[in-house]
Amino acid sequence: MKAILKSLLIGSLVTLGLPALAENPRIEIDYETEALTDRAIEQGPIRVVASYRPIDYEAENIGDNLTLQLFYNDELQLTATDTAAMFAGIELMDLDSNGTPEVVVQTFTGGAHCCLAYTTYTWQDEQFNPVYFGYLDGGGGEFIDLNSDGLMEFVTLDNAFFYSFSSYAGSYPPSVILTYDNGEYRDTTAEFTNYLEDMAAGMRFTVEDPEFADRGDKNGVLAGYVAQSIRLGQYRDAWQYMLAHYDRTDDWGLQSYDDNGDVVEEYADFPTALYAFLKDLGYLDASGRPQPQIDRSPVVPEREQF
Repeated sequence: MKAILKSLLIGSLVTLGLPALAENPRIEIDYETEALTDRAIEQGPIRVVASYRPIDYEAENIGDNLTLQLFYNDELQLTATDTAAMFAGIELMDLDSNGTPEVVVQTFTGGAHCCLAYTTYTWQDEQFNPVYFGYLDGGGGEFIDLNSDGLMEFVTLDNAFFYSFSSYAGSYPPSVILTYDNGEYRDTTAEFTNYLEDMAAGMRFTVEDPEFADRGDKNGVLAGYVAQSIRLGQYRDAWQYMLAHYDRTDDWGLQSYDDNGDVVEEYADFPTALYAFLKDLGYLDASGRPQPQIDRSPVVPEREQF
Protein backbone atom coordinates (compact mmCIF):
# COMPACT_ATOMS: atom_id res chain seq x y z
CA MET A 1 0.00 0.00 0.00
CA LYS A 2 2.77 2.47 0.89
CA ALA A 3 4.53 1.83 -2.41
CA ILE A 4 1.31 2.41 -4.32
CA LEU A 5 0.51 5.61 -2.47
CA LYS A 6 4.04 6.93 -2.96
CA SER A 7 3.58 6.46 -6.68
CA LEU A 8 0.95 9.19 -6.52
CA LEU A 9 3.79 11.63 -5.88
CA ILE A 10 5.52 10.95 -9.21
CA GLY A 11 5.82 14.25 -11.06
CA SER A 12 5.61 16.34 -7.90
CA LEU A 13 8.55 18.11 -6.27
CA VAL A 14 7.33 17.05 -2.87
CA THR A 15 8.34 14.02 -0.87
CA LEU A 16 7.96 13.87 2.89
CA GLY A 17 11.32 12.16 3.29
CA LEU A 18 10.47 10.10 6.36
CA PRO A 19 11.67 6.63 7.37
CA ALA A 20 9.27 3.69 7.28
CA LEU A 21 7.45 2.83 10.48
CA ALA A 22 7.66 -0.51 12.23
CA GLU A 23 5.04 -2.96 11.08
CA ASN A 24 1.64 -2.68 12.72
CA PRO A 25 -1.40 -4.92 12.22
CA ARG A 26 -2.81 -3.72 8.90
CA ILE A 27 -5.29 -4.62 6.19
CA GLU A 28 -4.18 -3.61 2.70
CA ILE A 29 -6.55 -3.03 -0.21
CA ASP A 30 -5.44 -2.11 -3.73
CA TYR A 31 -6.79 -2.21 -7.27
CA GLU A 32 -6.17 -5.96 -7.50
CA THR A 33 -8.00 -6.81 -4.26
CA GLU A 34 -11.10 -8.89 -4.79
CA ALA A 35 -14.07 -8.75 -2.46
CA LEU A 36 -13.20 -9.71 1.08
CA THR A 37 -15.44 -10.52 4.04
CA ASP A 38 -14.68 -10.32 7.75
CA ARG A 39 -10.94 -9.76 7.45
CA ALA A 40 -9.70 -9.11 11.00
CA ILE A 41 -6.74 -7.49 12.72
CA GLU A 42 -6.26 -7.03 16.45
CA GLN A 43 -3.89 -5.67 19.03
CA GLY A 44 -4.51 -5.57 22.76
CA PRO A 45 -8.22 -5.00 23.44
CA ILE A 46 -8.90 -3.59 19.95
CA ARG A 47 -10.11 -5.69 17.02
CA VAL A 48 -11.22 -4.49 13.60
CA VAL A 49 -13.18 -6.60 11.15
CA ALA A 50 -13.32 -5.30 7.57
CA SER A 51 -15.45 -6.20 4.57
CA TYR A 52 -14.84 -4.75 1.11
CA ARG A 53 -16.14 -4.98 -2.43
CA PRO A 54 -14.58 -3.34 -5.50
CA ILE A 55 -16.56 -0.37 -6.80
CA ASP A 56 -18.84 -0.99 -9.75
CA TYR A 57 -18.40 2.28 -11.64
CA GLU A 58 -21.21 1.39 -14.03
CA ALA A 59 -23.73 1.26 -11.21
CA GLU A 60 -26.13 4.17 -10.90
CA ASN A 61 -25.37 4.62 -7.20
CA ILE A 62 -21.85 3.64 -6.12
CA GLY A 63 -22.37 3.95 -2.35
CA ASP A 64 -19.97 2.92 0.39
CA ASN A 65 -17.98 -0.22 -0.34
CA LEU A 66 -15.93 -0.58 2.86
CA THR A 67 -17.49 -1.67 6.17
CA LEU A 68 -15.61 -1.71 9.46
CA GLN A 69 -16.68 -3.29 12.73
CA LEU A 70 -14.75 -2.02 15.75
CA PHE A 71 -14.55 -4.21 18.85
CA TYR A 72 -13.29 -3.53 22.34
CA ASN A 73 -12.66 -6.59 24.51
CA ASP A 74 -14.54 -8.73 21.96
CA GLU A 75 -17.67 -6.60 22.15
CA LEU A 76 -18.86 -4.80 19.02
CA GLN A 77 -18.88 -1.07 19.74
CA LEU A 78 -19.16 0.64 16.34
CA THR A 79 -19.92 -0.14 12.71
CA ALA A 80 -18.63 2.41 10.19
CA THR A 81 -18.76 2.60 6.40
CA ASP A 82 -16.54 4.39 3.90
CA THR A 83 -15.81 4.58 0.19
CA ALA A 84 -12.49 3.25 -1.09
CA ALA A 85 -11.61 3.75 -4.73
CA MET A 86 -8.91 1.17 -5.48
CA PHE A 87 -6.74 1.78 -2.41
CA ALA A 88 -7.32 1.62 1.35
CA GLY A 89 -5.47 0.79 4.52
CA ILE A 90 -6.78 -0.08 7.98
CA GLU A 91 -4.06 -0.05 10.61
CA LEU A 92 -3.75 -0.39 14.38
CA MET A 93 -1.23 2.09 15.82
CA ASP A 94 -0.70 3.20 19.40
CA LEU A 95 -0.33 6.89 18.60
CA ASP A 96 0.11 8.10 22.17
CA SER A 97 1.87 5.11 23.81
CA ASN A 98 -0.92 4.50 26.31
CA GLY A 99 -1.12 0.77 25.57
CA THR A 100 -4.36 0.94 23.56
CA PRO A 101 -3.96 1.30 19.79
CA GLU A 102 -5.91 3.69 17.62
CA VAL A 103 -7.63 2.56 14.44
CA VAL A 104 -6.29 4.57 11.49
CA VAL A 105 -8.28 4.26 8.27
CA GLN A 106 -6.83 5.57 5.02
CA THR A 107 -8.86 5.62 1.81
CA PHE A 108 -8.26 6.89 -1.71
CA THR A 109 -11.11 8.69 -3.45
CA GLY A 110 -9.76 8.48 -7.00
CA GLY A 111 -8.35 11.12 -9.30
CA ALA A 112 -5.01 12.08 -10.83
CA HIS A 113 -3.61 13.77 -7.71
CA CYS A 114 -6.43 13.58 -5.20
CA CYS A 115 -7.36 12.51 -2.66
CA LEU A 116 -6.44 10.60 0.47
CA ALA A 117 -8.84 10.58 3.40
CA TYR A 118 -7.86 9.67 6.97
CA THR A 119 -10.01 8.79 9.97
CA THR A 120 -8.64 7.98 13.42
CA TYR A 121 -10.84 6.04 15.85
CA THR A 122 -9.82 6.33 19.51
CA TRP A 123 -11.20 4.25 22.36
CA GLN A 124 -12.06 6.94 24.90
CA ASP A 125 -14.88 7.42 27.42
CA GLU A 126 -16.11 3.87 26.77
CA GLN A 127 -16.62 4.44 23.04
CA PHE A 128 -14.79 4.83 19.73
CA ASN A 129 -14.47 8.52 18.89
CA PRO A 130 -13.60 9.44 15.28
CA VAL A 131 -11.33 12.26 14.15
CA TYR A 132 -11.63 13.12 10.46
CA PHE A 133 -9.12 14.80 8.19
CA GLY A 134 -10.17 16.75 5.14
CA TYR A 135 -8.98 15.27 1.87
CA LEU A 136 -5.20 15.41 1.49
CA ASP A 137 -3.18 15.59 -1.67
CA GLY A 138 0.57 15.24 -2.13
CA GLY A 139 0.75 11.64 -0.93
CA GLY A 140 -1.28 12.26 2.22
CA GLY A 141 1.16 12.07 5.11
CA GLU A 142 3.18 9.84 7.44
CA PHE A 143 3.02 8.97 11.12
CA ILE A 144 6.32 9.19 12.97
CA ASP A 145 7.47 10.18 16.46
CA LEU A 146 9.73 13.06 15.44
CA ASN A 147 11.03 13.88 18.93
CA SER A 148 10.88 10.38 20.48
CA ASP A 149 8.51 11.46 23.26
CA GLY A 150 6.02 8.63 22.72
CA LEU A 151 3.48 10.83 20.94
CA MET A 152 3.14 10.29 17.20
CA GLU A 153 3.28 13.17 14.74
CA PHE A 154 1.34 13.17 11.49
CA VAL A 155 3.58 14.92 8.99
CA THR A 156 1.82 16.33 5.96
CA LEU A 157 1.70 19.41 3.71
CA ASP A 158 -0.46 22.51 3.51
CA ASN A 159 -2.67 21.52 0.60
CA ALA A 160 -3.76 25.12 -0.03
CA PHE A 161 -0.46 25.68 -1.86
CA PHE A 162 -1.06 23.07 -4.56
CA TYR A 163 -1.92 24.82 -7.85
CA SER A 164 -2.00 28.27 -6.22
CA PHE A 165 1.11 29.66 -7.94
CA SER A 166 2.22 26.81 -10.19
CA SER A 167 1.24 23.42 -11.53
CA TYR A 168 0.77 20.50 -9.17
CA ALA A 169 4.17 19.12 -10.17
CA GLY A 170 5.78 22.50 -9.57
CA SER A 171 4.22 23.13 -6.16
CA TYR A 172 6.29 22.77 -2.99
CA PRO A 173 3.85 23.32 -0.08
CA PRO A 174 5.04 24.10 3.45
CA SER A 175 4.99 21.48 6.15
CA VAL A 176 2.12 20.82 8.55
CA ILE A 177 2.92 18.66 11.59
CA LEU A 178 0.25 17.42 13.98
CA THR A 179 0.92 15.77 17.33
CA TYR A 180 -1.59 13.22 18.55
CA ASP A 181 -2.37 13.29 22.27
CA ASN A 182 -5.39 12.25 24.33
CA GLY A 183 -7.66 11.70 21.35
CA GLU A 184 -6.79 14.95 19.57
CA TYR A 185 -4.40 16.28 16.94
CA ARG A 186 -2.63 19.57 17.67
CA ASP A 187 -0.76 21.65 15.11
CA THR A 188 2.79 21.63 16.51
CA THR A 189 4.58 22.48 13.28
CA ALA A 190 6.66 25.36 14.66
CA GLU A 191 8.16 23.09 17.35
CA PHE A 192 10.06 20.92 14.86
CA THR A 193 12.66 23.38 13.63
CA ASN A 194 15.19 20.80 12.42
CA TYR A 195 12.65 19.17 10.15
CA LEU A 196 11.38 22.53 8.90
CA GLU A 197 14.89 23.75 8.18
CA ASP A 198 15.70 20.61 6.20
CA MET A 199 12.60 21.12 4.05
CA ALA A 200 13.39 24.83 3.62
CA ALA A 201 16.89 23.96 2.45
CA GLY A 202 15.37 21.65 -0.14
CA MET A 203 13.15 24.49 -1.34
CA ARG A 204 16.13 26.83 -1.77
CA PHE A 205 18.08 24.12 -3.59
CA THR A 206 15.17 23.69 -5.99
CA VAL A 207 14.83 27.42 -6.65
CA GLU A 208 18.53 27.71 -7.43
CA ASP A 209 18.76 24.54 -9.53
CA PRO A 210 19.48 25.65 -13.14
CA GLU A 211 17.58 22.66 -14.55
CA PHE A 212 14.50 23.61 -12.58
CA ALA A 213 14.59 27.22 -13.72
CA ASP A 214 13.50 26.19 -17.22
CA ARG A 215 10.26 24.66 -15.93
CA GLY A 216 8.66 27.98 -15.03
CA ASP A 217 7.39 26.82 -11.62
CA LYS A 218 9.75 28.84 -9.42
CA ASN A 219 7.00 30.93 -7.81
CA GLY A 220 5.18 27.80 -6.63
CA VAL A 221 8.28 26.84 -4.65
CA LEU A 222 8.90 30.33 -3.32
CA ALA A 223 5.34 30.56 -1.98
CA GLY A 224 5.91 27.45 0.10
CA TYR A 225 9.35 28.66 1.15
CA VAL A 226 8.06 31.94 2.57
CA ALA A 227 5.33 30.13 4.52
CA GLN A 228 7.84 27.54 5.79
CA SER A 229 10.12 30.34 6.91
CA ILE A 230 7.29 32.02 8.81
CA ARG A 231 7.07 28.85 10.90
CA LEU A 232 10.82 29.22 11.59
CA GLY A 233 10.59 32.90 12.57
CA GLN A 234 12.54 33.89 9.43
CA TYR A 235 9.87 35.76 7.48
CA ARG A 236 11.83 38.92 6.63
CA ASP A 237 14.85 37.04 5.27
CA ALA A 238 12.62 34.69 3.28
CA TRP A 239 10.67 37.59 1.80
CA GLN A 240 13.89 39.23 0.61
CA TYR A 241 15.02 35.90 -0.86
CA MET A 242 11.71 35.62 -2.69
CA LEU A 243 12.04 39.15 -4.10
CA ALA A 244 15.49 38.31 -5.42
CA HIS A 245 14.47 35.04 -7.08
CA TYR A 246 10.84 35.15 -8.23
CA ASP A 247 9.83 34.81 -11.87
CA ARG A 248 8.52 38.21 -12.99
CA THR A 249 7.11 36.78 -16.23
CA ASP A 250 4.84 34.20 -14.55
CA ASP A 251 1.21 35.28 -14.14
CA TRP A 252 -0.04 32.09 -12.44
CA GLY A 253 -1.97 33.01 -9.29
CA LEU A 254 -2.36 36.69 -10.04
CA GLN A 255 -6.13 36.37 -9.90
CA SER A 256 -8.34 35.07 -7.08
CA TYR A 257 -11.75 33.52 -7.62
CA ASP A 258 -14.95 32.94 -5.68
CA ASP A 259 -16.77 29.61 -5.41
CA ASN A 260 -18.54 30.29 -8.71
CA GLY A 261 -15.27 30.72 -10.56
CA ASP A 262 -15.64 34.48 -10.95
CA VAL A 263 -12.58 36.71 -10.56
CA VAL A 264 -12.82 38.72 -7.35
CA GLU A 265 -9.30 40.15 -7.19
CA GLU A 266 -6.43 40.81 -9.60
CA TYR A 267 -2.86 41.42 -8.45
CA ALA A 268 -0.10 43.36 -10.16
CA ASP A 269 2.63 40.81 -9.46
CA PHE A 270 3.56 37.65 -7.57
CA PRO A 271 4.75 39.34 -4.33
CA THR A 272 1.44 41.20 -4.04
CA ALA A 273 -0.56 38.05 -4.72
CA LEU A 274 1.54 36.01 -2.27
CA TYR A 275 1.14 38.62 0.48
CA ALA A 276 -2.66 38.50 0.10
CA PHE A 277 -2.61 34.70 -0.04
CA LEU A 278 -0.59 34.39 3.17
CA LYS A 279 -2.94 36.80 4.94
CA ASP A 280 -5.97 34.88 3.71
CA LEU A 281 -4.58 31.62 5.11
CA GLY A 282 -3.46 33.21 8.39
CA TYR A 283 0.32 32.92 8.00
CA LEU A 284 0.20 36.72 8.22
CA ASP A 285 -2.32 38.52 10.37
CA ALA A 286 -4.52 41.37 9.17
CA SER A 287 -1.65 43.83 9.75
CA GLY A 288 0.87 41.64 7.90
CA ARG A 289 2.65 40.32 10.99
CA PRO A 290 3.92 36.71 10.69
CA GLN A 291 2.12 34.03 12.71
CA PRO A 292 4.48 31.05 13.32
CA GLN A 293 1.91 29.31 15.54
CA ILE A 294 -0.87 29.33 12.93
CA ASP A 295 -3.13 26.28 13.07
CA ARG A 296 -3.29 24.63 9.63
CA SER A 297 -4.64 21.30 10.88
CA PRO A 298 -6.68 19.34 8.30
CA VAL A 299 -9.06 18.07 11.03
CA VAL A 300 -12.71 18.59 10.00
CA PRO A 301 -15.97 18.04 11.92
CA GLU A 302 -17.29 15.37 9.54
CA ARG A 303 -16.01 13.33 6.64
CA GLU A 304 -16.93 14.68 3.24
CA GLN A 305 -18.36 12.29 0.69
CA PHE A 306 -17.17 12.24 -2.89
